[in-house]
Amino acid sequence: MGLFVGLLSRAFGDAFAVSHRDCASQIGSGALPLETIPSAGIAIVPRAKKQSGRLLEALATAFRRLPVPVIGHIEKGALVFDLRCLDAETLFVEQFARLHVVTSALEQST
Repeated sequence: MGLFVGLLSRAFGDAFAVSHRDCASQIGSGALPLETIPSAGIAIVPRAKKQSGRLLEALATAFRRLPVPVIGHIEKGALVFDLRCLDAETLFVEQFARLHVVTSALEQST
């Protein structure tokens, strides 16, 4: 997990802080998946407090628009990815270059 935190931190530069976050994954299926198990995640938080909600939404959209979409959720002011759901680590890392372009545009718009 430290590898992902370091790579994402470099990709985002000063725009976002990236850290490890413990999380709970919902398991099961159907309308009421009630069981959870402990998991590990990555939390991405905008450093700028002004319009941080807008920045998080834009970043979540950028991840969803990657060639292989990456889906997270926004919780307590952070975009969180549950690593239990990560199937293709190499592909995930290869897409970071595309995110750098997106985050540069986000920085300019603030």
